[in-house]
Order: sequence, then C-alpha cells, then structure tokens
Amino acid sequence: MKIENKKKAGILAGTAIGIVAIVIIANANLFGEIKVPSLGDDKIETWHVIAEISSLDPLGEADPGVGAGGWLSFFCLDYGETPGTVLVVNGTDWSASATARGYVDTDDTATDLKSEDPAYFVAQCRFNQSQCASGGVFNGSRTKVHLTVSGDETIDNVAQIGTNITGTSGGGMVCYNVTSATYIYVNFYWDDNDDGYRITDDGSLAWNITIKAKY
Repeated sequence: MKIENKKKAGILAGTAIGIVAIVIIANANLFGEIKVPSLGDDKIETWHVIAEISSLDPLGEADPGVGAGGWLSFFCLDYGETPGTVLVVNGTDWSASATARGYVDTDDTATDLKSEDPAYFVAQCRFNQSQCASGGVFNGSRTKVHLTVSGDETIDNVAQIGTNITGTSGGGMVCYNVTSATYIYVNFYWDDNDDGYRITDDGSLAWNITIKAKY
C-alpha cells in the first residue's frame, strides 16, 4: 500500500509540474518571450477596378500609359462575323475594318451608326503582369468588363473569358491572345444570342464600361 501511494504521489507531482510548465509557456507566449514561427496569411485575390470609361482620349487608340493596363477602344462588330475567330487576332486595325461600326477612340462619342445594322458590342482592353499574371504566366480568366448600354438597347452585363452568359439583356465571353511578355490584350464582346444589337432609325445608344482584374 505504501508503495502504491508513493507511485500515485509521483504521478500527481509529475502532472502538477506539467500543468505549471504549460501555464509558463502560455504566459511566455502572451508576453512575446517565446517566438513561434509564423506560417503567414494566404493572399486572397479580389477584383479590382482598373478603369471606368467616362471620358476618352482626344486622338488615336486610347493609350493607358507605359506599363499600365486599361481601355483601348469600343466598337460594334458586324453580326455576320464570328467573334471567336476574328477577335482572337489582336493585330487587326479595327478602326479601318469594314466589319467594325462606330469605332470609338476619341472624345466624340456621338458616332453615327447605320440603323438596323445588327452587331456585337466589343471592348478592347489590355492588362499587365501585376494585374492578371500568376507565376509570370498571364491568366485571362482574371479579367472582365462590365458593360452598361441604354437607349435603343439595354445591357447590364459582364464579359469574361470562359463564360457565355445567355439572356435577353446580352451575353458575353472573351477572345484573347498574348502578344508580348509585358501585356495581355483582350477583346471582350457581348452577344444578344438572337439577331444582334442594333440602333433604330434616328435612335441612340449610350454606353459605359468598367474594367476589372483579379489579383
């Protein structure tokens, strides 16, 4: 019996010492006396507004500036074209193309369009490495454009690579190609999934775009 009591006493003593040690370590951590290596917080990527187009450059295709991403142009692509084929070619001069209507790259947005001429709406944009690249490789799915149109057509919709949003308010997906190590050029377009967007006789359209990137 005496031996058993000594064993029990020894166990209780050991437990007490362990508890005291835990309390000491806990208090030491609270006061910063023992440093524990930090694993760091994982970066949470969110959507950032790159540009909101409310005023345009006075001459030529819009230039976001050296190293910057932003808006290049906006136009209506003839509905007889195939966006997934023609818009992937970034080198096309759409300002001179017969299939591009109402090419906008100046501060005069009151551009005349042929009435009842069906088209896709297209926004040309570019993004840099810090805006949509991962490990030095561009990721086009991290880019999107929100288009609003009022007047003869009403749109409130987002175009993004890899999506095709159907509905009477318009749809969108993106065709793109990388032309340099510095930028990715993206042509966003919207399709009404029916007979194309159009303006009526003596009608009008007003548009606005918000360009976003996820990083």
